[in-house]
Amino acid sequence: MIKIARDLMTRDVILVNENMVIHSLIDLFLEKKISSAPVVNEENNLIGIVTKTDILGSFLDLDLDLTVKFGLKDILEYSQEHSDLKISAEKEKKVKDIMTVDPITVSEDTPAEKLAEIMIDNNIHRLIVTKGSAITGIVSTLDLIYYVAGKNKYE
Repeated sequence: MIKIARDLMTRDVILVNENMVIHSLIDLFLEKKISSAPVVNEENNLIGIVTKTDILGSFLDLDLDLTVKFGLKDILEYSQEHSDLKISAEKEKKVKDIMTVDPITVSEDTPAEKLAEIMIDNNIHRLIVTKGSAITGIVSTLDLIYYVAGKNKYE
């Protein structure tokens, strides 16, 4: 049976406000063990997406492609003795300063094949799933890998 976004998506989506400061975002990502979050404005409208790569980029003056290529440690795995990193000059920077604006969204009935095609064509790892203007889930590349492997991600 062909799966659609509704079948594959993570439903408990954590939204972040565009005015959240970066160190609070890092704390949230660590606490909830997430790697991205849709960004909303004061009216709760979707305006962007923020990822751990965006966080990493906000702290490094390096080209992100080079950063990933040379394998720098994930900023979200820093230890307590390195917590001064989040208290750097960047601490007042807000989510709206680092997010990707106008994220690509898909409907709940988008087929898995189309989800993969969109991700590949846009070089992205997650899609926000919507029903009308409401955010109902997120589908990640990992969700698609579970599907292709015939496994349930919750087992």
